[in-house]
Formats: sequence, C-alpha cells, structure tokens
Amino acid sequence: MPRMANQLGEELSVTHGNEASSAGPSLRVIVFDMDGTLVSSLPVIFHCENEISRKYLKTKLALEEVIAKFGPPAHAIVRSMTASLSEDLQSQAVIDYYECYRKHVASRALVFPGIMQLLRRIQSAGRRLALVTGVEKIMMEYTLNPFNLSELFETHVTADDVRNSKPDPEGINLALSRINADGRESMYVGDSPADIVAGRQAGVLTGAALWSPENRGDPTTEHPDYEFRSVQQLSDFLFPKNKAGQEPYFGPRWTEGKKMKPARRPKKEDPS
Repeated sequence: MPRMANQLGEELSVTHGNEASSAGPSLRVIVFDMDGTLVSSLPVIFHCENEISRKYLKTKLALEEVIAKFGPPAHAIVRSMTASLSEDLQSQAVIDYYECYRKHVASRALVFPGIMQLLRRIQSAGRRLALVTGVEKIMMEYTLNPFNLSELFETHVTADDVRNSKPDPEGINLALSRINADGRESMYVGDSPADIVAGRQAGVLTGAALWSPENRGDPTTEHPDYEFRSVQQLSDFLFPKNKAGQEPYFGPRWTEGKKMKPARRPKKEDPS
C-alpha cells in the first residue's frame, strides 16, 4: 500500500489548526525508533542475512524475504533461519551474524540526511531525547556508535530491557519513566505500524516517519497524529519558521474526510 501525505484543506477548523500547530513547539520529549527512522540499516541486514544463509543453508535470500523477517531481534531471526540445524550451529550463526553486522554497518548503513542536525538542535534547545528500538542492545550499539548517535539520547530502551516488544507500549513507557517525562508532552516517531500503535497506547503523540524507503509496513494505516514526508518536515514542525501560509503536517486525526494526495516513494533497489 502506498504511503500517503495529507493535503490540508481550507475547511479544517480553526480549533484543530491552533491545537495542532502549537503541538510541535510545546513538546518537551521526542522519542525515536532507530532502524528505518534514524538509520537506513536494510542494506547491511540484507548482506549479513545472506551471508548466514549462504554459509549455513547454501541458499540466497531475496530482498522481500529479508524484509518479511523484520520485527524480532536479530538473534531470534537468525535462529529461526537456522532452526533445522543443531543448537551449536544456531548459536554460531548468531555470533557470525553479529560479527558481520559489526564489520559492515559503517560502510553499508546510512544515517538519514538531516537526522544528526535535527537531534543536535533538539538537544541544544533543552528538549529531551530518548530511543526505543526493537533490536537487542549489542545491535543498537553496533548501529549507533559508528555514527556518534548514541550520546545524543538520555536513555536507550532495547529488546533486552522489556518483556513485550512493540506494538506493546512497554518500551516507550519505560523510556519516559527513566527520564521522569510526561507523556502528554512527548511524541514517538517511527516508521512502522507497530511504532504508531505503541505510541498511541503509551498516551503520547505519534509521528509517522515517511522518509524511509525500507518498507517496514505503512505507518499511516494506524492513523498517526502527524505524518512527516521528510526529516525537514519534522524539523519544521518542532521548530516552526513562523512564515505565513506554512502548513502543519496533519495525520488523519485532523484531516479525516479530507482529500489525500499520494507521496512519491523512492524505487527499491537491491542493496546487496
């Protein structure tokens, strides 16, 4: 299903407009997802899952097969891939996957353009940053550390910290409690339907990151509060330029029944 970007209609009520347009500057805490939101990690995931598949199963995975495995932590994905093998071989496959990812993440992964500048701007403005990701701690560190992203966040919540993964709100609730933050002044930004459901259940505003081409699912199907087609749109929402005619980026909460316009998405390419 193609992702959609909302076209704001003139008939939108003044009350909704005022409430929505003031939400960005009033937010005190921004909680981010990691893969597909901060970092494009699909190329390195695709490469390393194929390395494991070729070494242990003598097969090659298509891009669609790799995308279909998104959700569980890496060790669970690798064990599922090698379930027909012995326990010792499964464990070695997990070790090999971690090592492959560590070696190749800096050259094959990419921080989305504008993310580093936005995170630094949020931090320098005295707002608070937290990270909630579905991957295990070691994979989070391998992903963030080469790009010097880790230190920008006050707290990190990984799969190792929770019993229930997204769409359960446990991770977001834990992040907010660790920094003693008010959910009513917070927003969770992610690129998957599970991110939006988790944020809504945690009682925070939700923002769909539509700048990712990684296809982890269409977050707009879960009716986020806001939809951001680019990192710049998110930046403008949090730090309005106060220019006449600037439109906020409303989600279906504000534009139900209004005309929608499809957003252009980059064509997928085999990242191997």
